[in-house]
Amino acid sequence: MCIVYKRLVKMAEGESVKVAVRVRPFNSREKQMNAKLCIRMEGATTYINDIDGGDEEKFFTFDYSYWSYDGFDDVDGYLTPSNDHYADQKKVFDDVGVGIRDNSWNGFNCSLFAYGQTGSGKSYSIIGYGKNKGVVPLYCEDLFIKMAELQQENPDNQYQVQFAMLEIYNESVFDLLAGNRKALKIRQSKQRGFFVQGLEKTPVGSYKEIEDRMAEGTANRTVAATKMNATSSRAHTVVELTLTQKIKTGGANMTKTSVVNLVDLAGSERAASTGATGATLKQGAAINKSLSALGNVIAALAAASEGKKKVIVPFRDSSLTMILKNALGGNSKTVMIAALSPASVNYEETLSTLRFADRAKQIKTKATVNESPTDKLIRELKEENDKLKKMLEGGVIDQSMVKDEDEEDISDEEVQARLQALMDENNAEKASMEQEWKEKLEEAQKAIEALKAEQSRKQEMMTTTPHIMNLNDDEQLCGMIVFFFEDGSENKVGAKGAEPPNEIELSGLEIETSHCTISHSNGKLLMVVTDEAKVYVNGEYVSGKLELMHGDRLLLGANNMFTVVNPGERETAEKAGITYHKFTYHDAMAEIQNLGSGDDAQKGEELLQQDIAELGPMIGEVNAMSCAMDKKVKFDIVVMPEEGKRRRTAMVSMFSYLTSCSYLLSREEFISRKYKMEEMYQQFVEGDETWKSVPSSEDPFVEDENKETTIGTVSISLKSLGYLFEQEQTLTITNYQGAQKGELRVEYYPVKEDGSIITEEDDIFVDDPDSLVGQPLRFILKIPYARGVPKRFENVFCRYRYFLDTDYTTTGHVTGQNPEFNFSQSHSCVPVTDQFIDYLEKQSLVIEVVGTQIPVPVKPGDERTTKQLMASNFSVNQTPIALMDPEKQMMMSELESTKRRAKKQQNKLIKVQELIDAAKNEQSETISVVDLQRILESNADSMGIAVAVFKMNVSKAKKEGHLFKTTAQAIKTNEEVKQHADQTKSKACTIL
Repeated sequence: MCIVYKRLVKMAEGESVKVAVRVRPFNSREKQMNAKLCIRMEGATTYINDIDGGDEEKFFTFDYSYWSYDGFDDVDGYLTPSNDHYADQKKVFDDVGVGIRDNSWNGFNCSLFAYGQTGSGKSYSIIGYGKNKGVVPLYCEDLFIKMAELQQENPDNQYQVQFAMLEIYNESVFDLLAGNRKALKIRQSKQRGFFVQGLEKTPVGSYKEIEDRMAEGTANRTVAATKMNATSSRAHTVVELTLTQKIKTGGANMTKTSVVNLVDLAGSERAASTGATGATLKQGAAINKSLSALGNVIAALAAASEGKKKVIVPFRDSSLTMILKNALGGNSKTVMIAALSPASVNYEETLSTLRFADRAKQIKTKATVNESPTDKLIRELKEENDKLKKMLEGGVIDQSMVKDEDEEDISDEEVQARLQALMDENNAEKASMEQEWKEKLEEAQKAIEALKAEQSRKQEMMTTTPHIMNLNDDEQLCGMIVFFFEDGSENKVGAKGAEPPNEIELSGLEIETSHCTISHSNGKLLMVVTDEAKVYVNGEYVSGKLELMHGDRLLLGANNMFTVVNPGERETAEKAGITYHKFTYHDAMAEIQNLGSGDDAQKGEELLQQDIAELGPMIGEVNAMSCAMDKKVKFDIVVMPEEGKRRRTAMVSMFSYLTSCSYLLSREEFISRKYKMEEMYQQFVEGDETWKSVPSSEDPFVEDENKETTIGTVSISLKSLGYLFEQEQTLTITNYQGAQKGELRVEYYPVKEDGSIITEEDDIFVDDPDSLVGQPLRFILKIPYARGVPKRFENVFCRYRYFLDTDYTTTGHVTGQNPEFNFSQSHSCVPVTDQFIDYLEKQSLVIEVVGTQIPVPVKPGDERTTKQLMASNFSVNQTPIALMDPEKQMMMSELESTKRRAKKQQNKLIKVQELIDAAKNEQSETISVVDLQRILESNADSMGIAVAVFKMNVSKAKKEGHLFKTTAQAIKTNEEVKQHADQTKSKACTIL
């Protein structure tokens, strides 16, 4: 029998998502790049300035803007403020964490998620390190402190906390506390909304137990990352805490449940960088589907909050948005922390993060207290019953409030009986639940005690027993995988499936079933490498037998990186005063790429080395995937001149053995493509043959045959324009391997305002390019033709970007080995600025020769596998293919410019000599000192003038000290000019 009642339900009013942004200090890479500070904060407002691009300053206002760039002191490991502007971890928790704490105790669902590019400081704000604890650990500590206080005040109240930890990778959801890594399904119900079916929720009784569970989840995440070639910046991590309160208020039982989601999102640049570089991969949108979908959901919810009608919010588009539906669009109080890089080199990604956060703050959610339905019904009925009693006492009662629609009038006693029955039923259910909770908590505590014992044994062994432990590009995942070597043991290392099983089983690319053996005898470790197994030790490819020393770095296969720890050897070394250098994952990978220390290198080369060190392991992985799936594609690192600058940048070449076509990929485009390869490889490993039916347009190992590719480049100096000289050169077209791919004719001519070319007859001469500042400069750039372009290219054209242009200027498309472009384009800088003069002096104009490749099919009958094809022209220890130094072409241009200047000076010298001779013949004793000074000053950089002066009768000049001084300056200046010209010529000859 159902009781129908009327009641007023007070819903929480719409509340905006609270948004905080936080800026961190420069990291080492940004310092090396001489990055400039592009962020400033005033109160809750954040300002961003495009220092390099010149766009006007933009500003955004949030609930909190945290300045953590500078203004702090390191006090015993904790970064404490040295001024009021700096926001430390406590400040962030007081503003953000306390609100989450209070809302969760009040029975509201809460969500906190961190957003931003990789390395922007998300994990620091959420988790922290050392004494600088982040929001999550501070919240958990505070949770149990308050729980103990409330329990002491009222022992009858009960409080329960459950912990769950999951990861979303490639749209699959994994329970990080489960023993096996099996993808879980996301289900939906009317009562619970979206939920992860089968997710283990472990009871926890203290913050220490949460710490232990988080460590367990992180270790499982590390193993999975190694197996699937993933990094932390590729996956979303969600920590879910469920707080249940069973309390008595006013004699009635109340059960409130709050679910707190703490989300560390994947690096946001994975979704943005590809678009920023204009990559045209069709699979680009799927690189991080969850983040892309999250952006769409944020935009839709913001539009709905602004009052727009018929807005469809695409929660179902990704696993992440389904899990976060309540946090973003439903019953939850939500906070976002957007982490910002302050460096000008990250301007675009930082601006993208600010815009994302700005949209998020427009969202409104409606949170309600999560009360047990039964408890809630009983409480509401009790309230109604009290009202009924008051009505009865007053003699007036509305029968419709307490009876079914088709029921006769009922008495007050009947109402009370029904109420008591419901209360008895609820009490019985509560007693059963309490008993079940106690049993679950005891089981969980036993599991945690076993885990603690295992960790304690592991820590003790690490101080006495030789072992290897993993290195990872994410510092949080380093040291999570440890393998010990007992004295007298012989440990076979390899993939699963060996018979008998290997003592150390590894997953990942290029791990053989029998990879190597590591033995321990009397404190010494000996490794024996199996034939064809890929093993690097300290950056060197090894085979056969070798002894492993403390501190050695091991790369087994493509991505299992370890460091050797031998406690006995380390102790002996420390007694002898020897200190070992602590190697990071990136140090170890730099060794493998044959990159020396950057201490003696210029900053540009240091950055290049860092890029190569980052791309190196990725290249190894994708080549291993290509071999495993026999995709007939090979990847290499190549070094190209950075457009418009005299420095080089790392790119990736992609060569197809099926078509003999080669393509260049930018770093961002390659990384985006690699993620899709990982998804395909994961299907291959799991036996899912879906990857075989992927259409070529979506296959990351296949490139469109009609894609335009760079045949080669030429670099030409525009320095001569600073002296209003023309230049005409035939330059060698070189590809990324330094091979010649023909010649390109390039000419440029300074012109007057009417468009006519400046010639020698115009007698316009510039001694110093700085004198052009404030004046107009116009010139015509011509690309008449190319010669000797390889036959396998068609639709050939040239393109370049001049000065501050963002778009390419292109020639027409021509087919043939000797294309006639007949290209002419006017350019100008009106007026000339210091920035433009710096461009002429220090940068170059890079002209790309581009075309479409004509495929050359593989020879019939050639059945070699990808691995065999690579072995035919692929060395084991790869080194980047370096482009011929672009300085060569630049020196050729500058040498030509110097010759032109010398020639023009010689012509002027002849004219000056004629003027002086004429003056001497006509009136040698009356030539004006002022006229002579004018001649000298206007031609002070001509070596021949000083000679001419000394040939004259300079008796009058000697009487004027300033004239003699001018003459001496002319001699000195021209000696410097001559010396510089000789040095330039010598350097050019050396390069040539």
